Amino acid sequence: MKTLLLVDGDTLAFRAAAACQHTVESPTGMIEPFARRWEGEAVLDNMIARLKTRLRATEMQFFLSCPTQDNWRLKVDPTYKSNRKDSVRPLLLGPLKDYLRLEYGAKHFAFLEADDIIGLMATKPDWPEDTRVIVVGRDKDFATIPGEHYQLLDDDSSGEPIIRRITPLEAAKSHYAQTLSGDAVDGYAGCPGIGKARALRIVEEPVRLVPKEGIITRGARKGQKTVKWHDAGPCSIWEAVVSNYEKAGLTEADALKSARLARILLHPEYDFETHTVSLWVPGQE
Repeated sequence: MKTLLLVDGDTLAFRAAAACQHTVESPTGMIEPFARRWEGEAVLDNMIARLKTRLRATEMQFFLSCPTQDNWRLKVDPTYKSNRKDSVRPLLLGPLKDYLRLEYGAKHFAFLEADDIIGLMATKPDWPEDTRVIVVGRDKDFATIPGEHYQLLDDDSSGEPIIRRITPLEAAKSHYAQTLSGDAVDGYAGCPGIGKARALRIVEEPVRLVPKEGIITRGARKGQKTVKWHDAGPCSIWEAVVSNYEKAGLTEADALKSARLARILLHPEYDFETHTVSLWVPGQE
């Protein structure tokens, strides 16, 4: 059995660059960051060698996000990741990504983030039967990709890497939960008032919420009309997602936008020849 690692090069490059960034204080009191390229490359080499040894890999493929700003999600929501535009990145991040391309054959594809490429590759139906494919990175969004996973630093008490298998159903549920809870790191809010724990409960026990009008019978607002939302019984997960958005004063279109932003592309949702993305629709698992 061969073991192929599909590695998030963005994460490796960032971790190596951050580990090698230092500061120096000048005689005038100025404190400036600096980094040595050779040191970053050495750290990156060691990280990769360690991964290959610990996971007993026979092959590793590295993927990077498209270096342009033309992310396909910007057509879904132009504000996607706009909260990151002023963030400071490690000095060596760009050079180490170039090093991954030169020394390890790292690839990127137009309009895609690294995790999209990994999702597409991990769910290809034509991998040889003797090849074990493992997704490697450090991103909670990978929980929406069915298959085997190793999250960096996810080791047992003896230091052995923990390989987790995510079923297609678990991956779909994670996607719906992300649609509800949103992702503050990527700059989309999801459904107002719903955090991760509540989102998981809704996905595991989906029920349709319906509004009912009533009259307030006591207090300062006595006699005024009010709307309360009631449990109308079990339904599909998507129906539960939509009804929670509607309860929050939003629409199914808002829910669909969040679902598309949360979607890590799976096979065959990207055409490698035309570089076009097939947007997710309800019922597409």
